[in-house]
Parts: sequence; C-alpha cells; structure tokens
Amino acid sequence: MSGDVNNPRLWEGADFYTAPVGTALPATLTDAMSTVPAWKAVGLLSEDGASESRDEDSTDYYAWGGKLIRTQRSRHKRTISVTCLEDNLVVFGLTNPGSTVSTSGGVNTRTVKIPKSDKTSFVLELVDGDITRRRHIPQGEVTEVGEVALSESDLQAFELTITIYPDANDVLYVDYDNDPQGAA
Repeated sequence: MSGDVNNPRLWEGADFYTAPVGTALPATLTDAMSTVPAWKAVGLLSEDGASESRDEDSTDYYAWGGKLIRTQRSRHKRTISVTCLEDNLVVFGLTNPGSTVSTSGGVNTRTVKIPKSDKTSFVLELVDGDITRRRHIPQGEVTEVGEVALSESDLQAFELTITIYPDANDVLYVDYDNDPQGAA
C-alpha cells in the first residue's frame, strides 16, 4: 500500500484574524498572533470550518480531427468562506465596512451604512496536534455576507465570503507551517 498515514490533516482548531493591508506577521510561527497588536481575532468560528473555492474561465482549442491541443485559462478568482459566531466589533467591521459604533451611558449605538469597499489582510490559523499552519492572505475583501438569522431557535452567525486579490507577482496567499510532511 502506498501513501503515508501521517499526511492527512484533521484541523482540530482554528482562529481567524484581520488587520490593515501591509501589517506584518509575528516574527515566527510559534509567536502568537497577538504579539502584533494590529491583528484582531474575529472570535469563534462555526464547526463547519473554512472553505476555499476557485472560479475561472477556460477555453479549449482543438486541432483538425478533434484533438485537444491547448486550454486557455483566464479570470481566475479565489475566495475563502468562514462563519463567525460572535457578534463583536471585529465582525461588525467586516460585515459593515464604513459603519460606526459609539457608546454613551452604557448604551451602544451601531450606525450601519451602505458598505464601502474595504480591503484588508487576513490570517487563517489551523491546528492539528503539534502542527500549525498559518495562511496569510495579504489582501482580500469581504464581498458577501450570508443571511443572518435572528431567532430563538437558530444561533446568530455571520457567513463571510472573502475575495482574495493577487499581488503584483500573482501571489494570492502564503501558507506557513511546521508540518514535517510538507518539508521540501
């Protein structure tokens, strides 16, 4: 039997962070994200985890006789989705960019405005035992917020879809990990 039983990952824990574009990561993978104060945790995530999707157009070209000779790819788009379970100021800022919160006399006032484009950086940190993977998305934007249930029978949750933008070198994100199975 081929394969290595040490290769599959079951991510038992995860955290999701956001910071302004250009914010540096902690110096090492073992340094907590909180060592760089600009990184803010979004809080608890749903047990569904995060999901990544990709979309692109492709055009196939054929030679005479129907032989496939080339495929052209364009309009590549990558997104990641997470469901935030906390109604905190970080999640509020992601779901309502440009909106404000003020507190006076123990009363919080959230003024929700039409969302404005707001690019930010993200980190998804995954843990499987002693293995940690940090996925750094240097530039992304919450482009979709799922329906939010406000009821006594459903947990309030904020499903966010984040569109990932490439940098000048076409890099979408970088994964940092201490997984011995992934060593070059």
